[in-house]
Amino acid sequence: MEGRSPGDLFGKEGVLSELMKVLAERALTTEMEEHLGGERDEGTPEGEVQVPDRAGL
Repeated sequence: MEGRSPGDLFGKEGVLSELMKVLAERALTTEMEEHLGGERDEGTPEGEVQVPDRAGL
């Protein structure tokens, strides 16, 4: 790559460092969504909150 140094790719603020940061953030976000989403009732559509029945009211 003409005009580029190895630091542009592999340096502290290089492309590889940025890609690793984005990948780690995506993995952690997905893990949290799976973890928190696992507690949701399987019969409730995503994005909706299940409200308990108020029998007798």
